[in-house]
Amino acid sequence: MSRATVRQAITTYLENADIEYLTSVKPFPPKLTLEGEFYNGADPNHTSGCIIFLWIETERENRIALGGAHNGRKVVEYSFILDCYFRSVEPQAEDAAAQNEAFLDSLIAAIRADRNAGAPGVVFVWGEGPHPQGNGPDIEVTSYYPRNLKAGSQLTQTYSNIRVMVLEEIDS
Repeated sequence: MSRATVRQAITTYLENADIEYLTSVKPFPPKLTLEGEFYNGADPNHTSGCIIFLWIETERENRIALGGAHNGRKVVEYSFILDCYFRSVEPQAEDAAAQNEAFLDSLIAAIRADRNAGAPGVVFVWGEGPHPQGNGPDIEVTSYYPRNLKAGSQLTQTYSNIRVMVLEEIDS
């Protein structure tokens, strides 16, 4: 397995998890994101949306089984950061903030719903804390105050990040 395989599994899972207000998941942060990407073009009344940018902050390996000179098992621990940019053209910032909370609740529910992120051969477990200690947070959410952006029309943006441990079990 590889970082790319794990990243793709998480991306695919989130894109298909029916998360409220989610418009797309980007496996890497791009240099530029067009404003229209935050809103679902198929729905004419779509006023709010969120893009998640994935980042692997750290990677650690722990031996869990010896298997002789050329074999054994390891757990690879990836610290994923889900950078979430929620944008809304709702007239009231309070309404945009409430929608952002609905998005975050839906995202956390999706993480809780499937410990393997839909890829049991790739993701051993995610959202269940670090291994082997088991004493860290399972899912950590930080969300900042909504802020107004001026770009053609009045926008409210709320930035949140979710930190979640993703574990992969490999032969090594």
